[in-house]
Amino acid sequence: MKDQKDTVSTFTRFLWWCAGVVPDTLRRYPSERAKYEGIGGAVLATGVLAFFSGFYAIYSTLASGSYAIPISMAFGIVWALTIFNLDRYIVSSLRKPTDPATPWRRRLSETLLPALPRLGLAILIGITISKPLELRLFQSAIATQAAIDRDMEVTAKRAGVIQSSPLGSLDAESKTLSEEIARAETCAQVLEDEFHHEADGTGGSHRYGYSDVAHLKESAAVQSRQQVNELQQRLRQAQTERDKVNAQIDRQVQDFRESQRDDFLTRMRALSELSANSSAVWWISSFIVFLLVGVEITPVLVKLVSPIGSYDVKLDAMFSSDTTEALLKRDTTNRVLAYHYSTAETAAREADATDTALQQFINDVRTEILGRRTAG
Repeated sequence: MKDQKDTVSTFTRFLWWCAGVVPDTLRRYPSERAKYEGIGGAVLATGVLAFFSGFYAIYSTLASGSYAIPISMAFGIVWALTIFNLDRYIVSSLRKPTDPATPWRRRLSETLLPALPRLGLAILIGITISKPLELRLFQSAIATQAAIDRDMEVTAKRAGVIQSSPLGSLDAESKTLSEEIARAETCAQVLEDEFHHEADGTGGSHRYGYSDVAHLKESAAVQSRQQVNELQQRLRQAQTERDKVNAQIDRQVQDFRESQRDDFLTRMRALSELSANSSAVWWISSFIVFLLVGVEITPVLVKLVSPIGSYDVKLDAMFSSDTTEALLKRDTTNRVLAYHYSTAETAAREADATDTALQQFINDVRTEILGRRTAG
């Protein structure tokens, strides 16, 4: 037996342990080894994938600074051990009835029904492992989509801030003042031209010099020019106020842009949008999910679809023997306890009966003594 044990490599024994088998029993059946080596390899593969998934999930979301890599590695190891132990438990706890006389309904209920929750858990684990790996695979496309989403959010934020600010009314006022300035400038220019023509005698009354008419036209041109200057001053004030409001809007939008973070939720939303907008991304993402789910449920499916082998029969016999032995020990212990309890109860009743007879004898003797004293 020692020589046979020595022919099994350390890695093979490790795969057996990953599959949750009983090594001493499996060594007796060489034809069953390959099946459980494959199951152990699948369990080990899901653990390794879980490590990379957990490492990247923490490294890209929560971890930062000089301790980012050690923290991410620590979480990846914990996550990998958790998934590995769950898979190992799922595989080792799944048993099939080995009695050929078992009806198919009972065989189905004892095999498939207990496996359904395990399959559901395996699918959930596979999906959980796949998402960080998808984020790493589509990293460039996700970064581009996330930037587009941030720009759209910034644009929407700016539109909302502008709508709630007085910028619209200031723009409308500036436009109105510009139109009024244009009209006033035209009017002032006409009045100034009339004054010059009146003063040099080329127009108006054709009287050369600073006449009363020229004086009146000069006053009208000066007033018109003052009106233009007043309108221009109001326009400059409105533009100054607009520049202040616009600067406040820019600060609010910049604060909003800086508050946006490239977190896990943002990347997942970008991945969802990419999958919805691109059939190629959807197919690749679905393929990754199906691949990891397939790897995750492979150990369970192998246990379900593989034919019953000699190792399964032996293991079922060992389990039944251990169960029967435990039940016999329990029944024997219960019978011994019941016997001791019955013996103790009988002894207690006999002791009570003896005490009652003795007390009755003492009472009779006392009554007889008292009767003789009374008669004497």
